[in-house]
Amino acid sequence: EELLFRHAMSLDDLCEPLSAPAHTLGLVFALNVRASALAQAGASPLASTFVQRCRLLLLHADRAQLVFAPLEFSRLCAKFLTFALPQPSGALLAVRPLLAAAAALAPTPNHITPVHALALQAAILAKTYRAALPILDATLVQIDVPRTGVTAHDVLLLHYYAGIALVGLKRHARAAQSFQLVLTAPALVLNSIIVEAYKKWTLCSLIASRAVPALPRYAATAVTRHVRSAAGAYTDLAGAFASRESAKLRRVLVQHAAVYRKDGNAGLVKQCASAFDKECIERLSRTYVTLSLQQLASAAGLGSAEQAEALLLKMAEQGELRAQVDRVRGMALFADSDGPDSDELKAGLDARLETAVALTQKLRALHDELAGDASFLAKTVTKGDRVGARAHLGPHHGADEMAVM
Repeated sequence: EELLFRHAMSLDDLCEPLSAPAHTLGLVFALNVRASALAQAGASPLASTFVQRCRLLLLHADRAQLVFAPLEFSRLCAKFLTFALPQPSGALLAVRPLLAAAAALAPTPNHITPVHALALQAAILAKTYRAALPILDATLVQIDVPRTGVTAHDVLLLHYYAGIALVGLKRHARAAQSFQLVLTAPALVLNSIIVEAYKKWTLCSLIASRAVPALPRYAATAVTRHVRSAAGAYTDLAGAFASRESAKLRRVLVQHAAVYRKDGNAGLVKQCASAFDKECIERLSRTYVTLSLQQLASAAGLGSAEQAEALLLKMAEQGELRAQVDRVRGMALFADSDGPDSDELKAGLDARLETAVALTQKLRALHDELAGDASFLAKTVTKGDRVGARAHLGPHHGADEMAVM
C-alpha cells in the first residue's frame, strides 16, 4: 500500500487495462488508495472516473479473490457510496453495484456483511425501496467475522436501515420487527442507533397494532432502563394513544411537533394520528350497528361529520371494515366483517408452516456450527464440567443439565 500511495495520482493509468473479474484483488487495493488521495485533494473532476471504476468492480467482483481482503473491499464500498452521492442520481446508481457487492462478499445468502447496510442506505436515499427487497426478503442470520469483516455496528445499521426501507414500503409490522432487533441486541450503553430505532419502533407499533408492546425480557438492561427517557416525546405519544382520549393525543402532537420534525418522523407521526382515528371508528363499529355521522365525529374526535364520512368510506374501500353511509339521514351503517375465505386461510397457514420449517432447519444448522466452535467450547467447558459432575449425583441429572443449559 505504501508503494501505491507514492504513485496515487497515476493509479488511473494502472487500473485502465485491468479487468474486474480477473484482477479483483489488485483493483480493490488500488482503488482504496485512489479514494484516499481524492479525499485529501477535495472536490475533483476525477471523482466521477473513480466512481465509474468502482461501479464496474462491484458489479463484477470475483468472490474467490474477495476472501483475501474482505475488510478492504468493505471499506472500498463505503468510499464508493461517499463519492457517488454527490454525483447526479448518485444514490440510485449506487444501489445495484452495492447489492452485487454484498452478494459477492457473503459466503452464503444467509450471511451478514458490512455492505448490506450500505446497499440499504443507498436504496433509502434514492427512495427506491423495492430495490432493497433482495436484502429485506433474505434470512440474514449468520455472522462470519474473518470472512466478511462484519461488526456489531454493521448489524445494528442493517436492521435499522431495513426498518426504514420497510416503512417506505408501508410494511409497518415488519418494520417494527426490524427495529426491535436493534433494541434487543446486546448492549452495555445506549447509542444513537438504538435510540432512533426505539422512536421508529414506537411509531410503527402504533400504526400496525394500535399499541406499543413491552420490550422482550432478553433486551439489554441499559436499553430497558434508559431508552424511554431518551425518547420522551415518543413515550408521551404512546401513552396518549393508549389513553384513547383524542384531546390528549392532539395536545401531545402539538407539544412535541418540533421534536418530530427534527427527528424526521413527522410523516410517521401523522400516520399514527390517522391510525388513532381509525382505531376509534373500529371500536365504535364493534359497539353500534347505526350511528349518526355527527356522533361518530364527536366520539372519534374528528372535526366534522364530513371528515368522519370521508374516513369511514376510505376504511371501507381499503377493506378495514364493512360500512355504508346514508347521506340523506346522515347515518353510518356498520355490518359484521366477513370471515376469512377457507382456501385463503389454508394457503396462508401452509406458507407460515413452510417458513417455520425452513427457519427450524437454519437454527439447527447454526446450533451444530456453534457446538463445534472452539471459542464457544472453551467458554463453556467449566459449565460442562459442572453438568458432568451433577450427572453422577442421582437419577435426576438430566433435569439438572437442562437447568444449566
